[in-house]
Amino acid sequence: LAGSVPPTNVTVKLDLAACPPDMVVWPQFHNGVAAGLRLAAGAKKIPRTWIIYNRPSAPPPAIGALGTDGRPATGSVAAPDHAHGGLLMAFGLQGHLSSLAMTDIYEYLTQNADTTTVGVLIGMAASRRGTCDPGISKMLCLHIPSLLPTPFTDMERSSV
Repeated sequence: LAGSVPPTNVTVKLDLAACPPDMVVWPQFHNGVAAGLRLAAGAKKIPRTWIIYNRPSAPPPAIGALGTDGRPATGSVAAPDHAHGGLLMAFGLQGHLSSLAMTDIYEYLTQNADTTTVGVLIGMAASRRGTCDPGISKMLCLHIPSLLPTPFTDMERSSV
């Protein structure tokens, strides 16, 4: 993790040896937001296919690796990429997430990555602002505790 000091642009590096491993989660998310705002600044409309096919992919399984059933592994689930969650939020802030289908949103929300969930929820809310879209309203009510009616506040949900 490194940063630059504005007047002289001197690079300052942070030693992460004494830091908890999740300390870089939100800085990576914000780097993704900054990259997305720069990337999509001049774009008219980013298509659904570009957003879907530029997801982080899972690394291929190691040679000889076995799955949970004892057979050779065919693939693995990608580790959460926190910068990609920020990128999704930036695309939503500029209105580009409106091209995604609800099935695409569902796939993002079922990854159980807090940064991806936050990026998708804020991004979709910003992307569809002013439309009164009932699907987005229901999605937000399920994930934001303060929007739930009183009898449903005991439902189990993420701490995001």
